[in-house]
Amino acid sequence: MRPLLLAALTAATLAHAEFKAAFVDFQRALVEVDEGRAAKQRLQAKADAKKKELEGEGAALEKEGEAFKKQEATMDEKARRERFDALMKRQRELAEKVQRAQAELSDAERKEMSTILPKFEAILDEIARREGLAMVFDRSTSGMAWAQPSLDLTNELIRTYNSRKGAAPKPAGDAPKK
Repeated sequence: MRPLLLAALTAATLAHAEFKAAFVDFQRALVEVDEGRAAKQRLQAKADAKKKELEGEGAALEKEGEAFKKQEATMDEKARRERFDALMKRQRELAEKVQRAQAELSDAERKEMSTILPKFEAILDEIARREGLAMVFDRSTSGMAWAQPSLDLTNELIRTYNSRKGAAPKPAGDAPKK
């Protein structure tokens, strides 16, 4: 019985010794790869233009509201109510426009990044197979609090991605190369 226990412990130790894991920070990689930087610049330009447009509309509405307050005392009840209702309607419309703009920008960001992530995954698959890794965690979503910096594959992912100009590698076979 003793040799059986020793064999089980040895097998468990060997299995544990072969387990290799690493991590990558996809969020950092997204903003550091050339294609990600370009996407962020396009998104920022779009956001800045939309912000300028909405701020202009907001300033015009504010000016109109100030004019209404000055004229309110001299208006009859019906005219005052109509003007007030019109201002409230424009304010609601502006708020809805702001929400739509935020949703559009979020969608545009999702679309921009959705072209990069599959390429990341393919490159990461290649790196993991080459290194004989059993698992690779995404630091930004895994809840990982700490790991040895030597296990971080983010820089290698960024370098490989940029060197290929964002082109995905050819699919690897199912069997690990190591």
